Amino acid sequence: MKELVIGVGDGGVSRDADAMLITYALGSCVALMVHDPVARIAGMVHYMLPESPQSQPERDARPFKFADTAIPLLLRAALAQGADRNRLKVFAAGGAQIMNDNSIFNVGKRNCLALRKALWKFGLVAHAEDIGGTTVRTVRMEVGSGRVWLQSPAGERWELNARRKPVAASTEESSWR
Repeated sequence: MKELVIGVGDGGVSRDADAMLITYALGSCVALMVHDPVARIAGMVHYMLPESPQSQPERDARPFKFADTAIPLLLRAALAQGADRNRLKVFAAGGAQIMNDNSIFNVGKRNCLALRKALWKFGLVAHAEDIGGTTVRTVRMEVGSGRVWLQSPAGERWELNARRKPVAASTEESSWR
């Protein structure tokens, strides 16, 4: 399975059913993923901050860096590739509090709030999510199946679904290749 890496402040959509979208080391950042199971289209964005700056050039230079610009761009790109809004399954991960509990910036919490606000605006809700907490996560999404896998730095792996359930590494390895 070929991996399409979504970097920090980046996003992308794929129709390649044999591909896997992957983003590494989500801390306070959030990965939003969408999948249309009929059209077999998947998209992912890895945004860093909840709001874009007032400066138009800065906002335009890295639109996937900010939730308020990245989420609409991802949804429009998936629909332009042939996804149907009514079939979209939405997944989210990240938004951790990784610095300390007394952080005055609360970037992870603000990113999660921006996610909820944007999804509400588009009339969508997350099918499954793993947000908040204090754990850094790596996220993989299979384009063909829409299955989402997460991994912690300690090596714990689990499939993201309505109930978080750790999966044995040996079971998981085969799906990542």
